[in-house]
Amino acid sequence: MAISIDGETGAHAWSTTLRLSDQFRLTVYDAAYLELARRRQLPLATLDQALRAAAQAAGTETLGAP
Repeated sequence: MAISIDGETGAHAWSTTLRLSDQFRLTVYDAAYLELARRRQLPLATLDQALRAAAQAAGTETLGAP
């Protein structure tokens, strides 16, 4: 997989990311992954149950073992 840097993540850190963190009781680190997946309309690959539940509740497709 090619690695790329998202230049917009910082612009969302103190708004959308923090809201997701509060709403779903996620760490800011996990909320940043969710914010990126939502914004880019990509599935989120994770085995973390709390992050999977938050992604599914937010309408974001998840990949990985259920």
